[in-house]
Amino acid sequence: MLQWVKRHLVPILCIIGFISPIIGMSLIDTFYYSTVFGWIFGFCCFVISYIIVSKRPDEEETTSTPSATES
Repeated sequence: MLQWVKRHLVPILCIIGFISPIIGMSLIDTFYYSTVFGWIFGFCCFVISYIIVSKRPDEEETTSTPSATES
């Protein structure tokens, strides 16, 4: 389960980032500033997913490919 979450963390954060402003707008009757908090939370999700993607090594770089100089 933990491996699945690690593998799909960025898409999950992006989906939460898209949905959180919509949820915040639907909760405006309950809490006046819920829209602002929804937008802030969505932005934070996108920033966190960007940081994860920029820090994560590419899968292509981790696989070893034989170079042309090796014989």
